[in-house]
Amino acid sequence: MSERLSVANAAATASAAGAEAVSPRRSSVFNTRSEPAAASHVDHCDNPAEPTKHAPRRPLTPLENTFRMTPDKKFSAKSVEDVINTVLASQLEEETYDVRSSRQMTKTLCTLITNRVKELGYNRYKIVTYVSLCQRAEQGMRVASRCLFDEDTDAYASGSFKNASLIAVATVYGLYYE
Repeated sequence: MSERLSVANAAATASAAGAEAVSPRRSSVFNTRSEPAAASHVDHCDNPAEPTKHAPRRPLTPLENTFRMTPDKKFSAKSVEDVINTVLASQLEEETYDVRSSRQMTKTLCTLITNRVKELGYNRYKIVTYVSLCQRAEQGMRVASRCLFDEDTDAYASGSFKNASLIAVATVYGLYYE
């Protein structure tokens, strides 16, 4: 009997030594290593192949609470629609659709429309501009959106433009922030 105990103790000692030499199996689902997670960064550069090392940071603007629950000037959909149609007509009248330049064209249109709407003096409104471009080639385009609005303060305006080669649809959302 004592021989059996000594053999069992020897086997337990050998398995403990083997366990130290071979690391325990870890699940690939629950990785417990403390490696930093990969960060996702969306940049406004036109060439994503060249990442920026030091992205410019926005300056912090200290704002105090005003407790203003209603805007001084409400978002007027009609005046914003006029701005949208004017910008689209002036910028796209002589343009032809090009796949390679449409990305930059939509960015430029968004920036122009946003800046013109901000000139209308909608203080404390967040202006969100969305522009869609497509080639005019015997097809249709349907643009839809869904938003959660405060009916009293938030609004949107939309405009479109067509010429012989392209169709553009722009939507501007005015969201009041308290």
